[in-house]
Amino acid sequence: MRNMAVGLLICSVLANAPVRAEGSTVSMSPDDVRTALAAIDDAKKIVVAGRSSLLMAGSALSTNELSSSMVLVVLDYPKLKDMKSGSILLLAKKNCEPIENCLVARRLIRRDSSGNLETERYGSAQPILLASIQATLLGTVVYAVDLHTGDIRDMRPDRKSERLSAAEAVAQEASR
Repeated sequence: MRNMAVGLLICSVLANAPVRAEGSTVSMSPDDVRTALAAIDDAKKIVVAGRSSLLMAGSALSTNELSSSMVLVVLDYPKLKDMKSGSILLLAKKNCEPIENCLVARRLIRRDSSGNLETERYGSAQPILLASIQATLLGTVVYAVDLHTGDIRDMRPDRKSERLSAAEAVAQEASR
């Protein structure tokens, strides 16, 4: 069900993306569409090789290093006991619409004295406790795939946003 929703979201993003036409100055060319579709295909291969799922994250992961508004993420199932400091958590705000404004990325800092996860906003230093926000934890971000460039970034805490080829990411997922 989640993959169907992701597929519909991706299709709507691509369908609503401006396409370059003769005489116009709109932004998405046929090459851009091919790049996005190839990036989606690479992300699907990564998911098939591992035990993950896909989610269109839009600009939720946007930072100076990763500033695209069209980011597809590969998520691991959220196992709270296995989460490490530095992991990036993706959350969906409860009772939120439109959907593109509902995703929140947080970096895990540590567990507080009562065992709650303490996080900070990804890309800035605004601390917030996971238990205090009204959101659902969707998972931990393993890879971020930029649909504009096709870049694949390994987002695990010990990887420091390394860029990988699709083959490298598939091999890593297959060996996990």
